[in-house]
Amino acid sequence: MHPKQNRQPHAADRAAIILERVSREDYQPVLSLRPHDHQTSYVASNAESLEEAEENPACIPLVIRAAGEPVGFAMYALDDDDGNYWIYRLMIDGRFQGRGYGKAALIQIVELISEIPQCPCVVLGVHPENEKARRLYEHVGFRLTDDVINGELVMRYDFQK
Repeated sequence: MHPKQNRQPHAADRAAIILERVSREDYQPVLSLRPHDHQTSYVASNAESLEEAEENPACIPLVIRAAGEPVGFAMYALDDDDGNYWIYRLMIDGRFQGRGYGKAALIQIVELISEIPQCPCVVLGVHPENEKARRLYEHVGFRLTDDVINGELVMRYDFQK
């Protein structure tokens, strides 16, 4: 199901943030972004993610900006193992959480991936203890599958094309 069919995003959801592909100039600002300490076990560091993106050309790293300022990081890729697009990373710096940026970014990423021809769905993994993230994903339209990969619950969003 397309995000617009699940829930009509408020203009503020979409206008609050801009997604841009990470450039060399963005590396230092992106590296300075960190989730709250209690969330670090839920997501790889941005340094690891940028390194992964350099090694794997399928990875698309994105800086999440609000009012021009970097507030988060995301990355998606076409996964060779199953042929699906996966959201590998979505993190909002602890200083900027609670403002709707994560939700707005997730909606925009799903919409971006939905425009890829022959792409039936988008998939992601969530740490079982990360209830807040799981609720966010479910609110946007992701549904739990029966799969668990590397200890993470797999969630899927199917597009209606």
